[in-house]
Amino acid sequence: MEKVISVYIVEDDKLARTTYKLLFSQIEDEINIEDTFETAEECLEMLKKKPVDVVLMDIGLPYMNGIEATKILKRRFANTKVLMLTSHERGEEILASMASGANAYAIKDIDFPTLVTAIKHVQQGGLWIDPRIAGLLLKFLPKPESTDLEKLYPKKRQRKNVDYNFSDQDIEILKLIQKGKTNREIGEILHISEHTAKSHISKIFRKLSVNARVEAALKAVEYNLF
Repeated sequence: MEKVISVYIVEDDKLARTTYKLLFSQIEDEINIEDTFETAEECLEMLKKKPVDVVLMDIGLPYMNGIEATKILKRRFANTKVLMLTSHERGEEILASMASGANAYAIKDIDFPTLVTAIKHVQQGGLWIDPRIAGLLLKFLPKPESTDLEKLYPKKRQRKNVDYNFSDQDIEILKLIQKGKTNREIGEILHISEHTAKSHISKIFRKLSVNARVEAALKAVEYNLF
């Protein structure tokens, strides 16, 4: 039997908090709502006493907004996953959330089974973005200067003067992270346990001084690590 995923919900709308609790109460053998909070500050304080697997975080919160709260949360509680659950649909907000360390981004009118799937996906170490808004990110992607593969991927590209002392296995894991593989999938591909894969990823994050998989993938490209 799979581990029950423990969850906190940060949402300033009382009706929404009540609705989420009611929905998740139907699947407490899979996902358990440990507590709900009106403000991010309350959640951060409770995490000191009782960590959870996943936090569902709104953006438009009183006092500290959800993006700033995510940045602090991931710095203090690196193992806790954050799923942004919000009505904000602007590309800038999505990028800011992911850059702050969020593991997933979903719009509030998401259907419940899909939300459950997203929670399970991020708990396993994957990234998830609501398919309805993923297209908004395309306009932020840099346009290539050429369609010539030789120019896009020059063989003699100079590496920045940084040596992270990565092993061959570290590099393989970074490649799989870049492909969006979960901890479980990485373990299966490399024939190691999910726990071992998670441990390796944590060490890679520390070496790169990052808190999220997106940051690690981007830094691997920036420094031409493979």
